[in-house]
Amino acid sequence: MAVITGAAVVIGLIAVVALIAVSGGLGGSEVAAVEQPEVPAPAEELREGRSLGDPDAAVIVDVFEDPQCPACGLFTERIEPLLIAGPVTDGEVFFTYKDMAFLGPESFEAAAAMRVAEAMDGKFWDYHQALFHNQSGENDGAFTLDRLADIAELVGLDRETFLAEMEKPDYRAAVEAETEEARTLGINSTPSLIVGGEVIRGVPTWEDLSDLIQSAAAGETEPS
Repeated sequence: MAVITGAAVVIGLIAVVALIAVSGGLGGSEVAAVEQPEVPAPAEELREGRSLGDPDAAVIVDVFEDPQCPACGLFTERIEPLLIAGPVTDGEVFFTYKDMAFLGPESFEAAAAMRVAEAMDGKFWDYHQALFHNQSGENDGAFTLDRLADIAELVGLDRETFLAEMEKPDYRAAVEAETEEARTLGINSTPSLIVGGEVIRGVPTWEDLSDLIQSAAAGETEPS
């Protein structure tokens, strides 16, 4: 009986060790280490804080995004580069990122982190690209303070200075204020774009967005 019990204990221990190995430890699976984004950040000569391009451009395009929103990640990696390389670089569009952080605490932390990156070294767009590339599930640890600091280091910011700035309440207050601004405009999902005054919800195709920009430039769009 003792031999059987001992064998059972050994088998049980092996099973526990195997389970821990598969799950990544007693704390469960961990979020992957941060990676360099596939899409490079916009050229510095285009940058005006959280905006890009000529402030006197014929068409104003604003995008409201949540850092944890996967559709926003899709827009950032697939549509935004075409917008920047074309109408923004050509001086036709003035493009601005705006906060609509509504998916939980990590959304607010991540949005504040982008503002810190801009305040520290004018690196909003570098941080923005890296942040959206390193998305994971909602409020599952992808944008903890430590991982946001990892992203800061990835884009060349000093980690300790970044963490000290993140303790200041002004950045989160600004995120909350802009999120409330979005709600007053009737925006309740992300991404949402305002193109020449017209609200576009979801990720448009590049062809549709380009057509909207051309219509706005010609004065053919009407405010939503």
